[in-house]
Amino acid sequence: MIAIAALIGAICGLLIVFAMQRHGMLIERSGAAVLLAAIAYFYPVFAVMASDPLAIVLHIAVFAGFAALAVRAFHFGLHLIAGGLIAHGLFDIGVGLIHITGPAWWPAFCASLDIVAGLLILRLIQTGKVTQ
Repeated sequence: MIAIAALIGAICGLLIVFAMQRHGMLIERSGAAVLLAAIAYFYPVFAVMASDPLAIVLHIAVFAGFAALAVRAFHFGLHLIAGGLIAHGLFDIGVGLIHITGPAWWPAFCASLDIVAGLLILRLIQTGKVTQ
């Protein structure tokens, strides 16, 4: 089930970035910044569902960090947003290894979505399909 979740996440990451690029949502970076902030909010939701106070505090702090990075990246460029997406994917892998909260398949799904989306945005920048 984990491999299927990772595959579906990767496909979703590809489709999200493709749609954002096709419809001009990467031109001003706000769409990608919102994506970065939005993906980080799922873990606080899972922590609340589990009624785990320590996990709630931890995941709200992580969410706040990624949301702050999204705001900063909006002003400094898509490279930083792509890096933030990849960093969140690595965070997902860590969460998957220690399984703090949430469905067992979620870290694999989210990690592959984040990393594929981040790498695809970097590729679009490299090829000049979107500007920094």
